[in-house]
Amino acid sequence: MAEIKGFWSYVHADDDADGGRVVRLAHDVAAQYEMLTGEKIDLFLDRDDISWGEEWRKKIDKSLSSIAFFISVLTPRYFMSSECRRELQIFARSARDLGIKELVLPLLYVDVFSLHEDTPSDDLIALVKDFQWEDWRELRFSDVGSSEYRLGVARLAQRLVEANKKAAEANVVAAARELVPSVGDADDSPGLLDQLAAAEETLPRWQETLEAISEEIQLIGRIAQEAAEDIGRGDAQGKGFAARLAVARTMSKRLREPTERVRSFGNEFASQLYQIDTGFRAMIERAASEVRESPESRSDVCSFFSSIREMSSAAHEGLAAM
Repeated sequence: MAEIKGFWSYVHADDDADGGRVVRLAHDVAAQYEMLTGEKIDLFLDRDDISWGEEWRKKIDKSLSSIAFFISVLTPRYFMSSECRRELQIFARSARDLGIKELVLPLLYVDVFSLHEDTPSDDLIALVKDFQWEDWRELRFSDVGSSEYRLGVARLAQRLVEANKKAAEANVVAAARELVPSVGDADDSPGLLDQLAAAEETLPRWQETLEAISEEIQLIGRIAQEAAEDIGRGDAQGKGFAARLAVARTMSKRLREPTERVRSFGNEFASQLYQIDTGFRAMIERAASEVRESPESRSDVCSFFSSIREMSSAAHEGLAAM
């Protein structure tokens, strides 16, 4: 019998900060699942399975195309990690498209304020809110031998058992492989069309996010310039270090909100850019077969690649300035 595959998505720094308890929890859940079902579970932990120097991103892409469930350990740092966001975005959208949302099991490990907002600005936060998460904010402090911890682990494992049973009944594992193709497998299929539609829909929102980041950075620049002028006036009046310290404290308070907005917009930017990049990659992969099937389309394809090169160059310049 084939092993049931799962993916445990987490931030390594969070595991380090909690004394390895995040990874310990993953192994405990896997062991509990095996006890409940008698089946071996292959729980993908990138720290366990990826050696130094290996092309870990390709391995994650390959694993995401075949797993039966996805557990994300949510913390504030999780939503700041571009790779964690990418992992969650890929599988969550696929599970939702399949109608098997139970395959995604977010684990609220540390409170994330944005998750409690009615209309979060971060699109990935909004995506997570559409799934039923398990609350581990208190349980993560429980002793691993306590009844509270063991019951929590058993509850997680039971949810996985039920999710996999539903997935097996719907025969969705094979469909998941088609809906989450690797970059080299794109063809003229519903998966490809979904990628193109997502990129087209995301592009204008990405531009709006980029403009919003630019505005916040300009505001930060003005705050810094005004602080420098205040320091100059204080020095001219001979007020010395005390005046500089007062200016620094004022600047810190003024910077708090715009820098927080930049962080939030940055997360949105990363998620949106991934969607756009996926669509462009799909089009690039399709271009060769398009020309083979319709030689007259060659000039259109060449024109398309020319515009891509121009856009890429402009993006590199803009991001460097940013």
